[in-house]
Amino acid sequence: MITKAVLYATLTISTALLLDILPASVQAQSLAASDAATQSAQAKLAAATAAQNAGRKKYPVTREDIVVAMPVDQAHLTVAHASRVWRKGVRTFVAGNTPAPDVLVQEGKLHNETWSYYPDDSPLRSLYGGDTRAALVPYLAHDSFGDSYKWLLYGDDDTVWFMESVMRLLQDFDPDLPYFITDHMWWASTPGRASHPNPEAPRCLPCDFDDSKFDQSLKPFNAPKGCPCTAQLICETDDRGIFNQYCDVPKAPMSTYSMHGGAGGIISVGMLRAVSLDYMEKCVKSLYSTGGDAFISICTWQAGYAMTDPGYSFFHPDVNMFDPGPEDRMGNMMKLVRALDHRCDDICQHQLTNMLTLHVRSRVFPQLEDAAQFIKAIIGMYDVFMENKRIKAAQAVANLVEVDSTAAAAAVAAEAAALQADVQALSVAEVEAATTAATGDMTSSQVSASKQAALATAQQAIQARAVADATDAAAAVALQNAAAAALAKKQSHRRLQGLA
Repeated sequence: MITKAVLYATLTISTALLLDILPASVQAQSLAASDAATQSAQAKLAAATAAQNAGRKKYPVTREDIVVAMPVDQAHLTVAHASRVWRKGVRTFVAGNTPAPDVLVQEGKLHNETWSYYPDDSPLRSLYGGDTRAALVPYLAHDSFGDSYKWLLYGDDDTVWFMESVMRLLQDFDPDLPYFITDHMWWASTPGRASHPNPEAPRCLPCDFDDSKFDQSLKPFNAPKGCPCTAQLICETDDRGIFNQYCDVPKAPMSTYSMHGGAGGIISVGMLRAVSLDYMEKCVKSLYSTGGDAFISICTWQAGYAMTDPGYSFFHPDVNMFDPGPEDRMGNMMKLVRALDHRCDDICQHQLTNMLTLHVRSRVFPQLEDAAQFIKAIIGMYDVFMENKRIKAAQAVANLVEVDSTAAAAAVAAEAAALQADVQALSVAEVEAATTAATGDMTSSQVSASKQAALATAQQAIQARAVADATDAAAAVALQNAAAAALAKKQSHRRLQGLA
């Protein structure tokens, strides 16, 4: 159990940082899209990214495309309310164990919340009375929202989602296909205590995931690629002898196969169309198992579908995108502290950048209010971390513009040299023409007039090109100055010294 001393020390550090920088850094906007310098450099960065992702279709995702499904116990309202800090702009379906009072329903509307009710289990068929509600909340949410969204974030009331990373991940997945995405699973292939996150848990990789650029020796097993991932596909490609001839899902107590509810999972609207609330409710109520996460995992399998790994963490043993686990909430907090203090190495940076969720595990805090403050602190620190990454991206933009300006200056110099060569070539040509004319039918005065006319035309062309080159050079300098000014304006809004 976490000690009060460690908790309060960490929260003190977090609060000291947040009080000084959060209003400016969290609310600060990206560099203006209309800024010509930023547009030019960002276009190059986008082109490079597009080249890197060639062959993998993109599916744009915004907060409006995402909903949250959250089971709540009335005793945990403090924690559920704290999650509003990361749920801004995202619709949330909340299923409580008692009907919500009108004052809570009205308050919830201010935070895009829809409150509902699903009773606790009686008698128990698992460890907690709310496990059926926890398993059904995604389907209750879909029944409420219909097809008005693309992706549903499914987790506990103390699961924290890092929305920028979530939206970046989901642009690689088609929401109309049946997806249940997670890389954090309970698994035990033989009788005994299951562990999580267990890299050996059967699952698929996305069908268009390019694994050729990763070290194949790092993958825990030969995962099939499927869009969607089906139970049949996993069984047909099983080379470890895990599944029987009927492709039955492993169940406790002999074995365990389940997503981890606290770590969370992302469910596509395609999956929630494919599996109905009626089917899921009947299936869940027929089971006895360990929890709501086991209920939904077993019933998803019996409906014909299985879990899809995001892909990246499958080849990076040091990364778990859905909660680092098994009980490491303070680890990510301290990584963020190190990042804000410029002491986060490359491994630390890529762990934080790819972090999708963190399970706060509110039950182990001395009081639920402490867990709520922890949620607010870590989201604030994450927002500052991402803001710093945007500052670095802006600096990269400015550097690209500077390179463009240097290249433009070199091009101007090259043009000037070419013009000189043209003048010299023109002079030689005209002398030769005059010599030829003097020995031909043209009179001397005719030759002179022809030469003067040709030289005048050439000079006009040269002057026009020089003006165009000067304009290009001025534009390049203006481009560089605009980028530098935009970056300076961005940095001036930061109040935390040493983080710019």
